[in-house]
Order: sequence, then structure tokens, then C-alpha cells
Amino acid sequence: MVSTVQNAAAGNRTDDPTVTVTDLCTGDDSGLPSVGTATPRLSWRLAGARPDARQTRYEVQITGGPGFGDGADAGDTAGSGVVESSSPLHIAWPATPLRSREVRWWRVRVHTDAGWTAWSEPARVEAALLERADWLGRPITLADDVDRSTAGPVPLLRREFDLPAAVTSARLYVTALGVHDLVLNGRPVSDELLEPGWTDYRSRLLYATYDVTGLLAPGRNAISAAVGDGWYRGNLTWLERRNVYGDTTGLLAQLEARLADGSTVTVATDGDWRAATGALRAADLYDGTDIDLRLDQPGWRRPGFDDASWQPAVQLDFPEVVLEQRSKPPVRVVEVHGLTPYTGPDGHLLVDTGQNLTGYLRLRVRGTAGATVTVRHAEVLDAGGRLHTAPLRKARATDTYVLADDRPAVLEPAFTFHGFRYAEIVTSPGVIVDTIEAAVMTSDLAPIGEFECSDERVNQLFRNVTWSQRGNFISIPTDCPQRDERLGWTGDIMVFAPTACANTDSRAFLADWLVDLAADQREDGAVPSVVPNVLDVLRGTEIEEFEYGATGWGDAATVVPWTLYEAYADPEVLHRQYPSMRAWVNWCASRRGADGTWIGDWHFGDWLDPAAPPDEPEKATTSSDFIATAYLAYSAGIVARTASVLGEEQAAASYRELSDQTAAAAWATWADHAVTTQAGCAIALELGIAPVHDRQRVADALAAHVRASSGRIGTGFLGTPLVLPALTGGGHVAEAYQVLLNTESPGWLYQVLHGATTMWERWDAIQPDGSIHGGEMATGEGGMLSFNHYAYGAVAAWLYRSVAGLAPDADDPGYGTVVLAPVPGGGLTSARARIRTPYGPAGSSWTLTDGALTVDIEIAPGARGRFVVPPGDWSARHGNEPVDLGGLPISRPHGRPAMALVPGRHRIVLVPVEKAAGSG
Repeated sequence: MVSTVQNAAAGNRTDDPTVTVTDLCTGDDSGLPSVGTATPRLSWRLAGARPDARQTRYEVQITGGPGFGDGADAGDTAGSGVVESSSPLHIAWPATPLRSREVRWWRVRVHTDAGWTAWSEPARVEAALLERADWLGRPITLADDVDRSTAGPVPLLRREFDLPAAVTSARLYVTALGVHDLVLNGRPVSDELLEPGWTDYRSRLLYATYDVTGLLAPGRNAISAAVGDGWYRGNLTWLERRNVYGDTTGLLAQLEARLADGSTVTVATDGDWRAATGALRAADLYDGTDIDLRLDQPGWRRPGFDDASWQPAVQLDFPEVVLEQRSKPPVRVVEVHGLTPYTGPDGHLLVDTGQNLTGYLRLRVRGTAGATVTVRHAEVLDAGGRLHTAPLRKARATDTYVLADDRPAVLEPAFTFHGFRYAEIVTSPGVIVDTIEAAVMTSDLAPIGEFECSDERVNQLFRNVTWSQRGNFISIPTDCPQRDERLGWTGDIMVFAPTACANTDSRAFLADWLVDLAADQREDGAVPSVVPNVLDVLRGTEIEEFEYGATGWGDAATVVPWTLYEAYADPEVLHRQYPSMRAWVNWCASRRGADGTWIGDWHFGDWLDPAAPPDEPEKATTSSDFIATAYLAYSAGIVARTASVLGEEQAAASYRELSDQTAAAAWATWADHAVTTQAGCAIALELGIAPVHDRQRVADALAAHVRASSGRIGTGFLGTPLVLPALTGGGHVAEAYQVLLNTESPGWLYQVLHGATTMWERWDAIQPDGSIHGGEMATGEGGMLSFNHYAYGAVAAWLYRSVAGLAPDADDPGYGTVVLAPVPGGGLTSARARIRTPYGPAGSSWTLTDGALTVDIEIAPGARGRFVVPPGDWSARHGNEPVDLGGLPISRPHGRPAMALVPGRHRIVLVPVEKAAGSG
């Protein structure tokens, strides 16, 4: 609803001064000064001295200035009117849409049980370029670089211009066909890397907006950029594909400066720019960077440089795709660590960062003109102490430098990244390496989750998970950061999404990736195995498709949007992805036979099941046909729930029926088979395939498998995230912890005890005798062995939700209701987790002392909690008050008593009944 506020005085009354409205934000998580939509969604948090306060109504006001009717800087005020709602999240824009470049201010007040709060401090929102016609220039490049099909010198572009007066405000809008770094007057416009990131360039291209007011000055100014191949034109995939999106890179930029004299100066990319090459002779994501400092052009980034020998830039056609501002966080360096080298077996310098990471080395060296420095990277060393590079396959992963003179030089690559723990530095004789630093790169998502427990091995496992997420969230969610792959495999993020959303604020990052999933979806609804899809190959006039429609992988189309909704309560992602979600499920349903099962198609299945042939990881012990049918039932259920959220009740009923019928067909066909494997049992339980009367029998079978294997896990990518929840839900807590704490292969702690600092792709990447797995594949396409693959790190969701006991509730998403259901076990004496939810911090921390369990709980203002009593026979006290557990309602699906909690801090003490009776 949009309404005009007519009585500002009445609207300023404050009845509840104990609560304030803070942290006003839009749905844009880019960190840029503007938003890329005309109708941004609005969110806020509550804070104050009364943490049990809960919003019941809100009112939003929007105006053209921060004054809200109190001065000349105020404009006409529009707003929502009073809206009945307990949610402070993702509120629809209640005013006319923003126009390009327009600035407005908004504020909010909420009504609690004590009345209205004061109005919040105003928040500013500025629109980016929202119309195609706003762009005045065209992409430009170096003439010699047009239609290049091999790696070569990186184009340099520059232009000088005059500003006749001081700058009061300036914005730079910029993107590239390729990746760029842009500098004004010798100063970078940002610390962001690999901009504009990777999207499905055939359908959309992201740009960024920068506030460059402080980088400009009256008089002569210079704007400059280098443009690398990146994902647009560089090497992609083990198929050695180049130029996937185009043969020519280019820069598209537009600088708009408002001056003190009231005028505006606009500088856009056009034929007046100059172009050349310099020291950067090649830059590739897989291969690394080649830099020859003898060819550097000192001063080309600053005003006054003589570019008479440079060529005029050539203009390219304007991209015929959607241009939209990036809404997710950028890639940047987030940590820098100093390193101490040692001499390797071949007499060269080696460094051990101590952590498998994604990034590069920065060196400070001294030498002579023409001297060389070469940096090679690897995740592990071989038995002889040398870099083990076989897992890189065709990725060169090497940076080379040629020095210009004897002055100290800082060497670091451009437009690339490497996945490594170890690096070898080979230099010409006489070169002195003064300092070495490791720069850690990632998409800079805000960390929101913490976990720790009394077992340091499990803490290391959790750190390994977070480092693998960090190393593989590079513009998109990838499988690995080191070899000739680094692709957005859909199955990996499908299983890992709940963990990702607890570790970091992944909402905007994954929502952006889902746009490309829908764009790359086939017309019939089938989903590709990687997004952006760069595996299809053009053979003449026909496209040869690569592995569409693999179950579990394609289910990213349903699972990831639902996970985002559950974690962040954003219905917009469901609304946008709903057609994609339905299309995927409809396609899967079309593959069923007369009996309602999906049989015969190729699938990855329970990929890398440890019992599968090492060179044929798709041949798992659990039937891929069962898994396909089960996932269809599961995804149909998700679409049914999504339809209900969106008010599509007829569709919801239809997909619920499809889900129920498919689950019944799966069980009728594979009930006996499912209980023969860990994955089969876990999938039957966690995907809702086993009927109620069979569930305990299936859980008992799973526990028996675990005991028979002495706790060794027997699952691959799809089964692994489900095993521990299935055991916990089935009452087999001891067996769940037996799997978690198992130190033999295959198992999580086996990796930890063998020195892992990230998650491995294969359970046994390092063999028990210390040798390195060969990674053989029956296809003959080279080894498949990564030491930085987050899929098996999906276990961290269970660490949050069951060990510490901290989870969202899909019926009240975004942690509007926090589910606090700790399940102690495994000899742990303490555990804690804390997540900065959309409402604010939520936490669960427990200690076990002499059998008594003390649980400390934190619930954010505006939210509520549900504490689920752990398995066992307890007496309970909440604060100083005893609790009649027998009188509490039973929580589903836990099957145990649950206590409703208001916002704030709580302490609950549980004592075993026999101990309590003995003490009495």
C-alpha cells in the first residue's frame, strides 16, 4: 500500500522508548553506493533494553531528503501506512519506483506490545543506471586485440579529461567483457578483483557503481583500465575451451561528475580513448600471469602521460544482454599473511602457507634487468618434498616475472587466482627475495556463523569447512579452485547450501547464481550440471549437450531457493525462481514410467561413494534410479511448499500429490534395496520416502550399518549430508557421533588427522600409508583429485543444528523462530554455536558436568525460540523456575517436548531424573 502521510505530528508520538529501530538496509548486498532496482526491499532490526519486545506493526516513510518535512531538504513524503506484521524483513517498497540516479531517504517505526517506537534514523537509497538508454558509451578495446583466440598481452586503455571546477559528487559505472581493474589519477577505484564477476554472459552482464568523488580534482584527470580475458575469453574446463562467450574483450565505463559550478561532466568509453599493451603479457584464470616489467609504461595511469604512440581505441557493439548492477559482495583480498621460505630438495625456495587457500603470492624482490622469477603452486607435496602438480591437470597455475632493473620490485599477479598451500619460487642467480606474503581471495561474504566444541578435532573439521567455502566462493559457488575446472557444479552447492547460509550471509551471492541457473535451464526444464553452463560444445551447427538433468545436481533449482528462504525469509527469491523450480520438477516428472518411478537415465548418483570403483565414481552402491525418484518426490514437495508461500494453493495441492505419489512409488519399488546401504537408508528417511510405519525400522538398519562399519561413512555426495540427521532423528545418537568421530578412512576426522586444512574431494585423497591418491578416471580425462572441495563439508549444518542445537524454522523463516535442539553425545562436554540472523544474534551453548546439562540461549529481539529437550529422561529448570516437561507440547519432527521462549537470554538446566531423585 502506498499512502501520503498527512499528520506528521501524530505520527511522531513515542510510546515505547525502550526499543529502537536500527540497521536499516535494502536487499542489496554489494557494498556499492547505489541499488540496481527501482523498488528495493527494506529490512531493519530491533534493539534496546527490552529484548523480549516483538514487532506487531510497522510504518515506513520515504521522502526526497533526510528532513521528513522538517526543512528545505525534505520532499513529498510517501509511505506504507500502518501495516500489521511481525516481520521486519524484506518489506516491499511502498512508494513510486526510483528513477535512474535518484536519491531518496527512508525511515521506519514499529509498534510493540508497549506502543510505537521513535522513528529510526533516516537511511539513504540511491538508484544506479536502471535503463539501457542511460549508457552513453560503447565497449572499447585495443584494435590489435580484436578476435584473439590465444592468450596474449592484456589491453591497456586510458583517457585524460579536464574538470573546470571542484567536484561535489561523482559516480563511475563500469563493467567489462572480461575482467577489469580501473584507476583514476593513479588510484584504484576499489579493492575489488575479477570484476564484473562471472555470470551467464549470454543473458546478462553485471556492472558496478563507485563513488569516486574523492579521486577527482579540478584540472587535468586521467582514467585508465586494463582488461583481462577472465571467464569471458580465457581458458575454461578440462575440455580446453577458450573464447566461450566471445573473441574480443572490452571495457564499458561511464563517469559522471557534478561540479561546484552546477555543471556535469560525463566521460564515457568511446573512440577518444587510447589503447596499447604493457608489462602484463598474459593473464589467465587457470594458467596464471606473465609479467615483463621491462615493457611497463610508467605513468600511464596518471595525467600528463604521453600516449601519442598509443592507438585510438576501437568501439565494439553495445552488449545485447541485460545490464544490471551487481547486488552481491565482490571478490577481494580478505587476509594477507607473511611467510618464511625454506630451501626445497631442488635448491629452490618453497613456502608452506600452513593453510590450503585460494589467492596468490606477493613478493618483494631485488635483481637485475632481465632476471626472472617463477612461482608455481600446489595443494600438497609429494613424498620427495616437491610440489605435487598432477591434480592440476592442464592448469599451469604459474606466475612468471621478468625484472626491469636493479630497483626493488613488488611482484603480484593480475586477473588470476590459485588454489594452493605450497609454492615454489625459482629465480635467476642473484635475485634476492626480501618478503613473501600470501593474499587470500574470496567473494567477501559477511561471516555470520560460529561453532566450537570440546573436541579440537571437530573444531578443525569446522575450520576446514569454512576455508573450503571461502576458497570456492569466487564470484560463483565452484567445486574447486585449483585445477582446470573451477565450475559452478550444481550438485555441490545443492548439498552445501544449508551450511553456506549458516557460515556466511550467502543470500545475495546464491540468489544471483540462481538467476543464471534459470537462464541456462533448457526449454524443457532440464538443469545443466554446471552453472554458468560452459560444457555444451558447438559441433558445426548443432550443440552437443553435457549431462543435463542429473538428479541431485539439477535439484539445486529447488533446494537452493528454499534454503535461502528458510535462512533469510526472503520471498522474492522464491517468487523469481518459482518458474524455474516448477520447470525442473515438471521435467523430472515427465521422465517417470507407468509405475511412477524414474528409471534408466544417467545420473551422477551418490557420487564418490567410497565403495564405488575409484575410476567410476558414479557407480555407487545405492541405486541411482532410487535416488532419482526420491529426489523428484523431495523437490516436488519443496515446490508445493513454495507455491503455498506464494499463495498458489491449487499448484501446491498438485505438487503435494506428485510428491506423495512419487515417494510411494519409490518405496514400493526399492524398500528392500534402500535398507541395504547407508545412503539408501538416509535418503529414505531425510527425503520423506519411507512411510511413517517403516521409519524406525529404516533408522535401525542405518544404525546397524554404522556399527558394522565401525563408524566408517559409506556415502558419497548425496548421501553424506543426510546420514547424521537421519541417525539423530531416528534416535541413534551414539551411532551419529560414532560416524562423526571416526578417525579411519572413510571419515571426516581421518582427513583432519592426515593434515587436511580444507575438505577433500575424495575421502581417501591421502592414503593411510601417506601416499597420494591417483585420482584416476575411467573416461581417461585425467585425474580427479582436489584437496579443496566443500561437498563433504555439508556436515557442518548438523554441527550447528544438532551438536550445538541452532537451526531455522521454515514455518517462521529467517530465524523468526529459532529452533534450539541440542543433542549431546560422543563424549563431548560442551558445544556452542552463534549465528547473526536477519533479526540479530541467536546462540546456543551447552556444557555437560556430572551428567547435568546447562544450556545458555540467546534469541534476537523480535524473534522467538523453541527449545527442544534432548533425548533422555530429565528434570528441568528454566532460570530459577522448575519446568514440567510432561506438560510441554511435542515438537515435530523431533518427537520430544519443546518449550516456547521469548527474545532475550535464557538458561535451562537439565538433570537426569535418576540423579535428581538421588540428590533429593
